[in-house]
Amino acid sequence: MATEAIKNNREYYMKSLFLPDQFSRLDAWYKVDFLIENGILEREYVITNKDQFLNLLTTENEMVKVHAWVLARRFADSGYILKEDIIKRKAYLIPYIEEGDLTAWWNAVDLIIGNYLDSSYLKPYKNTFINSLKSENPGIVSDAWHMIPLLLEGNVIERNDYESFKEYLFNVLKSTNQYIRLNAWETIIDLGEKKILNKDDLFPFKLQAKELVEGDDLIKLVSLFDTNEEKFKNRLKNLDLL
Repeated sequence: MATEAIKNNREYYMKSLFLPDQFSRLDAWYKVDFLIENGILEREYVITNKDQFLNLLTTENEMVKVHAWVLARRFADSGYILKEDIIKRKAYLIPYIEEGDLTAWWNAVDLIIGNYLDSSYLKPYKNTFINSLKSENPGIVSDAWHMIPLLLEGNVIERNDYESFKEYLFNVLKSTNQYIRLNAWETIIDLGEKKILNKDDLFPFKLQAKELVEGDDLIKLVSLFDTNEEKFKNRLKNLDLL
């Protein structure tokens, strides 16, 4: 619930959606749902002034632009902006999609799944995404593989687009960076649960899974992914990794 101090500063929050500093304005728009739910802003006020948000989708400030697009699906689902607003500005994401920016890819496929864009929007660039699956950067590899279920759902890629590159994901388990290594485990388990990796793919890593649950990494992993040891071990058991 909003505090009285927040409720008493309604005029400030109304004006914050118009701030000239784009980072500050974007931060204000990130709070829109909370402010509406708590009666500080009216839904109609947000819709009437949506251009203050839409301008952030096309700004020359690349950091602001990419993070503004993160909100596009949520705002469209909430009715603050329209499908036509997204279609009109969709070209502004393309340079980042072409560069292989995974945040831009996530934003785009999210809009495809929401039926705000067609899969043909991303399909011409799918080789750029496929290259991320076998990147020399292990963090990119893990993050890209984690997105495969979304890209399959959005009809952007097919199974044969990634089937021969699984070794690149499993190689990330060798990373000396603890966070990247644990993120790869979470990705691998998630893909196993979604049948993108099969039990034959996972079988060679049973020993590593056993070492994982018996070592210090487990404490860090359950903290990072908001779970507990029992739930995590059960996920491994369901995949015959324990």
